[in-house]
Amino acid sequence: MSEIEIPKDFYSFETNQPFERCIECDKYLLDDETEYIIEKAVKNYEGYAAKDVVFDYAICMDCAERMRKEISKESWQNMMRYFQDNMNMERRMRMQSLPSEEGLKTCMIKDTPMDDCREYQIYAHCKGGRLNMDNPPYMISGEVMEELLPLLSDKTIDEMNGFLNKHFSPDPSLMEPTPPRIVLV
Repeated sequence: MSEIEIPKDFYSFETNQPFERCIECDKYLLDDETEYIIEKAVKNYEGYAAKDVVFDYAICMDCAERMRKEISKESWQNMMRYFQDNMNMERRMRMQSLPSEEGLKTCMIKDTPMDDCREYQIYAHCKGGRLNMDNPPYMISGEVMEELLPLLSDKTIDEMNGFLNKHFSPDPSLMEPTPPRIVLV
């Protein structure tokens, strides 16, 4: 497995350090054998250099798998079909041999540059204190999230929103008038 240090883009916004604990079960993540996912949602402000981190977290693979099982079969199939139909797999495979920041420059689906996205989410698969480059980091634009939303059942959206409500209390002005957030695990 190809691994490199976790870039600061994936550090906790709150501590400016690597995530140490799973948001769900509090498992220590920096042991060499512990695999986990980091997700960070960011809002850009058009015409300004300012950005806001809407939420960020790390979740161990056991908890991520439990959450994935809460997604309805139909919603999961719809999401997978969307990615299969819209993702350039050849580009995704090339990302394994590129520097980790390459996957964050543009949306994995739409190829929209990060700075041109009103909102975006970045993802990383990590093991201990390192990135797993067999599944390289990537960015998804807010436009893709908006396209995914109608593919999800009400039950799945409720589950995802329940997770966010359980763990985050953002300033309400950051959440309006955007549609519900999608958590991809």
